[in-house]
Amino acid sequence: VTVNMPLPLFVANPQLKAVVAIAVDRAIREIIQPVVERSVTIACITTKELIVKDFAMESNEVKMRKAAQLMVSNLAGSLAVVTCKEPLRLSMANYLRTLLQQQTGIASTDPAVVEAAIQACATDNLELGCMLIEKAATEKAIRDIDEALSQQLTARRKTREQGQLFVDNAVFAGHRYPAALPEPLRLTRQGLGPQHLMVYEAFQRQPRQPSVARPAGA
Repeated sequence: VTVNMPLPLFVANPQLKAVVAIAVDRAIREIIQPVVERSVTIACITTKELIVKDFAMESNEVKMRKAAQLMVSNLAGSLAVVTCKEPLRLSMANYLRTLLQQQTGIASTDPAVVEAAIQACATDNLELGCMLIEKAATEKAIRDIDEALSQQLTARRKTREQGQLFVDNAVFAGHRYPAALPEPLRLTRQGLGPQHLMVYEAFQRQPRQPSVARPAGA
């Protein structure tokens, strides 16, 4: 947790650093579950729909699983961050405001000084909260997509072990897809080529890192 100690409120009351940590913790706990559940649900539904179609003639379950994990973790993490950022900032500020009002030692402090510290702490710790929520969303998304695709992955493994090529006939029944795709994107009995897999490899992302505390007066 980041606390900008040169702020006037903390210069006069350094013990309040512990209050900031409590407020940040409570805000993250309040926001994390609904944000993660919603983001992961949307990401898993989207990923499964696309993966099942794109890998309809792919016999290698390892490729399928890796592509699904890359896509779902990216989507879930991005959705979680976009969804949580503003509610999390407001929740941090509200919890900190409530906790500071309970501190008798700052009763005579200028309200503007207190509010400035509240807003600074909420801003300084926003990236930390987003990082933790994003991490929770990506980890749950990977677990959930593995479960959602378990039957499809098992079917490919069994077919491959029997020395046969896999074809998901359900994808082709009554649909123009994938026959309507242009030739470079059309599926073949040999499975997906590098040009197809590049679409999923592009979902590879670097984990979010917490930002460095701002210098005093920044």
